[in-house]
Amino acid sequence: MKNIIIMFLLLVGLNLSAQEEHQKIKGKVILKTVKLQKPLAGAFIHWNGESSGIFTNDKGEFIIHRDNGNNKLIASFASYSSDTIIISKPDSTYTLFLSEENNLNTAVVVARRISYGLSKLSPRTTIVLGEREFQKAACCNLSESFENAPAIDVSFSDAVTGTKQIKMLGLDGFYTLIGREYMPSVRTLNSYYGLSHIPAAWVDGIQITKGAGSVVNGHESIAGQINVELKKPFGKEKLILDQFASSGGRFETDFMYSKDISNRIATSLLVRYGQRSLEFDRNKDGFLDMPKSEDFKIMNRWQFFAENGLEGTANVSYHNSLKKAGQTNALNANPNPYEIGINTEVIDFFAKLGKASKKNEYSSFGSQYNLNHSEMTSTYGSSENLKQYVAQANQGYVNLLYESIIGNSFHQFQTGISFLIDEIQETYEGFRFERTEGFERTEAVSGLFFEYTYKPKETFSLVGGIRTDYNTIYGLYFTPRFHGKYRFNNDKTSIRTSMGLGRRTSNPLAQNQMLFASGRELEFRKSNPKLAYGLEQEYALNSGISFEHQFKITYMPATIGVDYFNTTFINEVVMDRENAGKAYFYNVKNGTVANSIQTQLDLEPARRTTIRIAYRMFDVQSKYLDENNLSNFTTRQKPFISKHRSFINFTQGTRNDWRFNTTLTWYGPQRIAGAKDTSFSNGVFMYDIKDKFSPNFILLNAQVSKIIKKEFEVYIGAENILNYRQQNPIQNAFNPYSENFDAGLVWGPIFGRIFYGGFRWRIKSSKK
Repeated sequence: MKNIIIMFLLLVGLNLSAQEEHQKIKGKVILKTVKLQKPLAGAFIHWNGESSGIFTNDKGEFIIHRDNGNNKLIASFASYSSDTIIISKPDSTYTLFLSEENNLNTAVVVARRISYGLSKLSPRTTIVLGEREFQKAACCNLSESFENAPAIDVSFSDAVTGTKQIKMLGLDGFYTLIGREYMPSVRTLNSYYGLSHIPAAWVDGIQITKGAGSVVNGHESIAGQINVELKKPFGKEKLILDQFASSGGRFETDFMYSKDISNRIATSLLVRYGQRSLEFDRNKDGFLDMPKSEDFKIMNRWQFFAENGLEGTANVSYHNSLKKAGQTNALNANPNPYEIGINTEVIDFFAKLGKASKKNEYSSFGSQYNLNHSEMTSTYGSSENLKQYVAQANQGYVNLLYESIIGNSFHQFQTGISFLIDEIQETYEGFRFERTEGFERTEAVSGLFFEYTYKPKETFSLVGGIRTDYNTIYGLYFTPRFHGKYRFNNDKTSIRTSMGLGRRTSNPLAQNQMLFASGRELEFRKSNPKLAYGLEQEYALNSGISFEHQFKITYMPATIGVDYFNTTFINEVVMDRENAGKAYFYNVKNGTVANSIQTQLDLEPARRTTIRIAYRMFDVQSKYLDENNLSNFTTRQKPFISKHRSFINFTQGTRNDWRFNTTLTWYGPQRIAGAKDTSFSNGVFMYDIKDKFSPNFILLNAQVSKIIKKEFEVYIGAENILNYRQQNPIQNAFNPYSENFDAGLVWGPIFGRIFYGGFRWRIKSSKK
């Protein structure tokens, strides 16, 4: 404990020592025209050679911190001429003059790419994460990219496979439509492991939309949408090489190389290889804390621009993942050891093609295509007592879009047609799950959508959309959605509202694979044997409102945001593990009601210093069948959801490119499925079938990085510095063939403290 305290104090000390001496320079920006002179609000103020800076207030005034040795101050605003002054007396008040520049042929755009923030342009509550944001943590794949995003909860889904899952608005990740460049990606067979299949080093940016998303992207969004933008051949980097290593025995390498074939065609090759070969059993329960694994992925991307305005991308990738877990070698003297093997293989092709109209600048046509083939073989147990899950899935997707205006640019619309087909075949414990006997599940959905946007000005917009889809299993249904945005108070305050339906076909086995590492017997209580798994489709109504306000504390920029969302399920597929040794799947009408409240405060107390403070509360109540009376339902808090969570992130940069990042997260208690009482023994939390709630706990992560010559960056860090662990995360670990064995009752960290380090090498592209 003494070493932990010293380490924490050292990190805090580094953060504090990184803050340099600043002088405050006061000034004012005046717009000077032939007829008048007036203060200019929103002018961008920055030091010569620096891309970051501040903006003037509504009176044209500013206060900026000065770094020693830099005395050239620049003011700029859109197409006005810039003004540069020399700062000689820090105590003086300076005035900068901007004038109209009539001989400009193009507009000068001054902007700073944000790494985290609420999109000002989107009518939806959309949070933008830049690459720099998810580099603050040990982020090797997409499932680890949300550690510093309060909107997303990340946790381990089981105690044996090392798989991380996300939750949004208090609902499991499969209720969020996760897309890659606005095409459905992490779904059906890939819904459990799919996030870990996307390397973070390949990601250029992420957009997180809370609540009902656009009807253009499909009908499956219930809690929200996550869109992932990958690095493109015509991007800012020509070469990327990332290397990561951790004390948990994990090593990963990511590589990307881009090449211009011509000034209109470019290609890139992306490769990932990772492995974990060491064995750890820190809690001495006889099971590996993390699986041994090997992961390989390769992707080839092409991008082109034609003279007639046609442009597009084409991409193909192959991915193979192997995992081995279960009882350790120390116990393999047992003639019947419990072992886990997971083999996943994915072949994926996706493309986009679009063309803007030369006759009408507001009109364009776009199309999206995706073909995916996935196979998975998982084994649990031993040769004498083996459970096996074998599955394969084929996905085809086409989306054709057209956008234009009605009369003028105040009235915009998008319309189009889409087609989605899923072919899924699954076998588990000798049973084949089919819609009708003799056929694998084939589900085709044809859709027609229209979305209208009324946008008389940038600060106000209303969006209404509707989809009509025909499903070969579930028939015809409609999906309406509505969004509104209003910015006021000199664009400092914004309010957004949303409401809409979402629906999806449940994939009970693929999305709940934590059940396989247990002694539970699965039972499907079918509503209709002709439906997928005999279960009706899930659909829910999501509504929400968000508020954001930008202000200053003295001269410190600050932003506060508050949002509330409600998700009410009209029809739901419940995975019920409230009873030991059993897991039931059945439909519930008017079941789960999820309420989510989040408030967040972002501060910039000094240059290159940011503080993010957030609190979120989930109230998620679900209905479960009463085992003693199957005609009755019992309403209970949904398990493994922390009702309360608080979060603080501190980031400090320096002029010489050091960066310090510290994140502290507090998790409140979580209800444990099938638990009844809470008990402690010698101060240690016991979590057998009698338990009810987990204890609250704190996670502390920190990272230090240094950029060398703007191309090469090294970093070191630590996760879970306080070394908090869930005691005995596997229930009945010493008898894995009993019905009470369960590796899926996980509510906290499993591995404990992890140290890591690595480097990032970026060679910038010379393309303009």
